Amino acid sequence: MRRFLITVVAVMVVMFSAMGVESLIMGDHHSILRQTLSSPVKRLIDLPRSNPNQVVVGIDDQADPYLLREHVSKTLDAIDKKAREANRFLVIKILDRESIATSLREHQIDFLISDSDFFAELAFSDQIKPIAMLWRPQARSPSHSSASTIVVRKTDTSIYTLADLVEGRFKVIATSPYSFAGYQLARDPFVKMNYAWQQAFKNLSFTAEGDPLDVLHAVKYGTADVGIVPACYLESAMSRNLAHLSDYRIINPQPTADLACQHSTDTFPGIMVSYRNGVDSNDILDMTNTLLGMKLDGGSTWSLPENTRELYDVLYRLRLGPYNNITYSTIYRILSENRMIFIAAIFLLVAGFFYNLIISVEVASRTKALKRALAETERISKQQEQSNEYISRLERTGIVGQMSSMIAHELKQPLATVANYSRGLLRRIDKGTADKETIVKILKEIEYHTNRASEIVDHVRSYAKAHDIKREKHDLRVIAENTIATFEKSGRTQVPVRLEGVRSAWVEADDWEVELALLNLLKNSADAFAEVHPVRFGEGGQCIRIRIEDHEDTWWIRVIDNAKSVTKEFTDQFFHKLETTKAQGLGLGLSIVSSLAERHAGRVWAEPNEVRGVIVTMELPKYHDPDETEESQNSTN
Repeated sequence: MRRFLITVVAVMVVMFSAMGVESLIMGDHHSILRQTLSSPVKRLIDLPRSNPNQVVVGIDDQADPYLLREHVSKTLDAIDKKAREANRFLVIKILDRESIATSLREHQIDFLISDSDFFAELAFSDQIKPIAMLWRPQARSPSHSSASTIVVRKTDTSIYTLADLVEGRFKVIATSPYSFAGYQLARDPFVKMNYAWQQAFKNLSFTAEGDPLDVLHAVKYGTADVGIVPACYLESAMSRNLAHLSDYRIINPQPTADLACQHSTDTFPGIMVSYRNGVDSNDILDMTNTLLGMKLDGGSTWSLPENTRELYDVLYRLRLGPYNNITYSTIYRILSENRMIFIAAIFLLVAGFFYNLIISVEVASRTKALKRALAETERISKQQEQSNEYISRLERTGIVGQMSSMIAHELKQPLATVANYSRGLLRRIDKGTADKETIVKILKEIEYHTNRASEIVDHVRSYAKAHDIKREKHDLRVIAENTIATFEKSGRTQVPVRLEGVRSAWVEADDWEVELALLNLLKNSADAFAEVHPVRFGEGGQCIRIRIEDHEDTWWIRVIDNAKSVTKEFTDQFFHKLETTKAQGLGLGLSIVSSLAERHAGRVWAEPNEVRGVIVTMELPKYHDPDETEESQNSTN
């Protein structure tokens, strides 16, 4: 009996030792001994489910092997431990995707561990629902844990961008044709940039075991030009001294805000755990607690699922998962591939049709015109004379109307001020509070504004006469100071007006007209502040600035306010005649400013202020002393 037991133990030791050596040499998938010994167990597991104490977990055999080895083993251990505590046992089924879909429909699988693309396909048809997403420590969130990294040799000077790869002359190697991060995602940047990824991956091959390290070695030692590996694998290999970043260059590098690893594509969810519809809620709760309470190697964790909208977007672009059966009709495909040719052909057909139509109409019209020409020559001549007379009459009427509007527009302010002072003086006299000093002061103000109204009438009347423009040498800063003083006397607004810029700016101009233009601009700024509640201004408050700037041969005098925010389209309407942005305006004020600027060989324009408000700029030529100009010419000669 003792000899028999020793013999049995020896046979078992030899058998398991052989099994281990063969597995080490051949690998798990090629071990004949392992397959022979495990086949009965596999057949037992694959039998129809009959024991309610089973917790059946399906594993997608097309999921990235690198990620499964790194994270799933410890996860299954934790699930098994939880099941044993509840007197249940764990059954693991590694199946192809078609078998998984069938098993889910037949309720032979409770939970599924898969890549996110397969999860999306099943969730799209409402077969499963998510429990957890793999969250790597390098990712900002679980939704950004997966991406592809495209690498080339550092010394390869022929590949720097995706456009270089489209040439299709490079050898490309990836981990697996089914790997989401190790191959499929690498197509996305080509699709987004309208590059032909099929051409770029024309010379594509895959590693035998789906090991990303084989990809890196193939690129490093020159058996391939381009490699595709899951994001963060290069850093993982570096930490184990299996690879060095100095040997490689990343193609199409992306920002590391979402995923702190070298990667070439957008980031998406990685491995996901889900459950089929109909699983007991207590089992779902136990699985959720198990996953969320464990720590994986390298600091990874399982996290509650997040929004997968971007995942579905990339699957649609790549025609993967729920969109892998989308097809196009032959006609649509031909139209899409040759759309520019069809657009050009349609354009030429339409242009030819309209050209023939125009020629036909033109020929018919000229034929009729020739027939009527001799008979209607005299009548047309008379009509022309009548039309010319009518147009001249309209022009004269328009000039008178414009002058009337200009007078009304400019006289409104001084006359209103005179009326206010007069009423105020009468009230003081009625109350007996008007002393001599007050009466004199008010009468001087009335006299000032009356003279100003008279000047306005004289200047406006002068526009209807042929006369020389009265231009003298004036300091633009002095004109601006006088304008501010006049504006503040009007009491139109309490918004302060500041003068800034150069100290002396000489121009040859009619100072009254320049002052009139600036007053119009100040009035517009004051009206703009009336439309905005003071609370909106915050620190700094309301302010109107007049700034004088030196620009080569011209002076720029700018009226700047910080009232309401406006757009470029809004300011472009300012100088259209008889168009106004004010509810009660006639559209004349800025038109007058433009006319006055043009009379001085200048121009005026408006633009939005950077923060808030409007900047109106009037450009005037600098004054050039004739004596200085002559001396400069003599010295040059």
